[in-house]
Amino acid sequence: MIFVLATLFACGTDDTGVVPPGADPCGEAAERLGETVCAERVIDRATWETLSVDANVVDQLRTVKYMVPVDDTPPLPAMFVNSQRYALHYDFLREAFPDPYASLAWDDYVRMIISPPDRVYWGGDVSEYLETDGTHRFGFIVWDDPADASTAPSYDEVLFVWRELQERFGLGELMYVPTSQNQRENADGWTDAPFRIRGADSVTYEAYNPTYGYGTVRFEPLADLAADSLSGAFGYQDILVLDEAPMDLDRVVSGVVTGTRQAALSHLNVRMSTRGTPNCYTAEPWTKLAAWEGKLVRLECAEDQLIVEEATPEAAQAWWDGFRPDPVVVEPPDTDWNALGELLTVPTDTEADRHTNYLRYGAKGANLATLYQRIGPDVQLDGFLIPFAYYERFMAANTWTAEVDGGTETLTFADTVLRWHDDPDFLSNPSIRAARLAALQAAMAAAPVDEGDLAAIRAQIAATYGGSDVMVRFRSSSNAEDGVVFSGAGLYDSVSACAADDEDADADGPSRCDDDKSKEKPVADALRQVWASLWNEGAWEERDWYGVEQRDVAMAILVNDQSEREEANLVAFTGNPTGEDDRWLVEAQVGDVDVVSAEPGVTPERTLLTVSGGAVTGFERMDTSSEVVADEVVLSDAQLYEVGALLLEVDAVMPHDEDAPEGAVVMWDTEQKYLEDGRHIIKQVRPFARYSGGGAP
Repeated sequence: MIFVLATLFACGTDDTGVVPPGADPCGEAAERLGETVCAERVIDRATWETLSVDANVVDQLRTVKYMVPVDDTPPLPAMFVNSQRYALHYDFLREAFPDPYASLAWDDYVRMIISPPDRVYWGGDVSEYLETDGTHRFGFIVWDDPADASTAPSYDEVLFVWRELQERFGLGELMYVPTSQNQRENADGWTDAPFRIRGADSVTYEAYNPTYGYGTVRFEPLADLAADSLSGAFGYQDILVLDEAPMDLDRVVSGVVTGTRQAALSHLNVRMSTRGTPNCYTAEPWTKLAAWEGKLVRLECAEDQLIVEEATPEAAQAWWDGFRPDPVVVEPPDTDWNALGELLTVPTDTEADRHTNYLRYGAKGANLATLYQRIGPDVQLDGFLIPFAYYERFMAANTWTAEVDGGTETLTFADTVLRWHDDPDFLSNPSIRAARLAALQAAMAAAPVDEGDLAAIRAQIAATYGGSDVMVRFRSSSNAEDGVVFSGAGLYDSVSACAADDEDADADGPSRCDDDKSKEKPVADALRQVWASLWNEGAWEERDWYGVEQRDVAMAILVNDQSEREEANLVAFTGNPTGEDDRWLVEAQVGDVDVVSAEPGVTPERTLLTVSGGAVTGFERMDTSSEVVADEVVLSDAQLYEVGALLLEVDAVMPHDEDAPEGAVVMWDTEQKYLEDGRHIIKQVRPFARYSGGGAP
């Protein structure tokens, strides 16, 4: 279970976390917020009209969201949500019931509603259907993940939801409405069900957000959607055509057409409506749009038909420019500064000093130098900074045969980047752009690095670490990451390097810094990989979405100790990034299991620290790690207080040189580790802007 349900909850719950008889959580929430937020029963048309919204789909009149607890342990009872106020259960839970849900993270919410082992509530909609014979019937849907058959509800589960809803619904008999292919296949054999099962409808087109957008038509199988979204295989310049409607789509795109119908209040539909992008269903979309696959189009989900026509790059760019957020400005780097920097000696006393470090060494390195000069050495890693000048020299010195302007030319890497960003094909065609970026990265991986630069870096490694046989970590420190508005988290690569591997006469492994590494880790390879990661496709797309001038970005490098076989790694904030709770969030995972970009189903330990009077006065363990056995924790109580003490020190000493964006508060986001020897270190600090309502922009 995601949440520790033994915690004392508000809303009239007893010490088991269960709502006792006579409690009125919806009434208490309404009194606090001054408006009806939910009801445990819909007994008349007036209540229905108060809670439901116009469905705006072909065969439905009105619709309302519901929640049904899976058993008698969740903190809230079955209820119908005021869908005129809340488009998402997520917003409803966080605002109407802040204890326990003020700090509910989106991923945890999804698991709480969808994932069989973690499910706390059944969620879905109840709608008033207009049948072909003119009759009105009420039906309910149960949310699942259409891409995962294991999440589709079984007969017993649908029966349970039906009984819970029917007992509370006084306007008529409820029928079950399967919405995904998996649900329909499950329901085919339910011949003795006490509830009606709505069969397949004859609707062949439906517009959920009737508007237009520009993008390249991309056919996307539902089975590939999650992986492609995570990898950045599509972005805001694409219009996705899916064989089946997904539960959700968090990556921004210019439009969606699905091959199965969507619920009026589905996550997908809410997101697309909020973004103002076209969203519609049409039967057999891959057949109907086959002639447009891979082409730049203007696509309109009109009220009664899908309209597609070829578009010019200029028209598409104009639409995208109006669609994106205000541009983020990154300052061009100082490429004349050629000196390697020491974390503890580069000047950081004034805002001007810190800005100079950003221009010379990038945001990550500049931030860490600022912090390390203000905290104790016991929590620090050794390290130094490689300036932008090394990257610029590499890009200007190496040439290749580049595709540009419809042909090929011999250009330097630096000139290639400049030319591409004046090339309409590169700017407007995602497949062309992806292929060219991958080719550039391959060419960079094979290009020579200046021998003088390599010698200087090897010498600095030996001076910093007392020898060349220490494995170090080269970490991205671009001028387009770790800012208040543009975080860039996870966009670039970190790579290990061993200077001693450069000193032998061969390229055979194992590494001289670590016998466990079967291959050598030469410095040049690490440099090239980190530099090339500036042009990761996902990084380009993210920067472009935020309007970053791509010709101004460059890559410096932060060099730190290689931390392996750690006891725990964690991400900790001087606040709560997912809600307007004043507690501080700590997410931790065992060993080297990733906290942020973990595999599906791998979840971290999550704890909220209470901070008062300059000290941590308590904490609440919200979630347990998926990687520990029952009753075990990643961080002990003593370690949590230690992490909190370090966060308090960070909050006290780190200067805020960037103003908070309008509607946001800025906190510090840190990466910390407990090493194998028990030492507690901090390896990264960056600002995080939390906007009203929680989360990033």
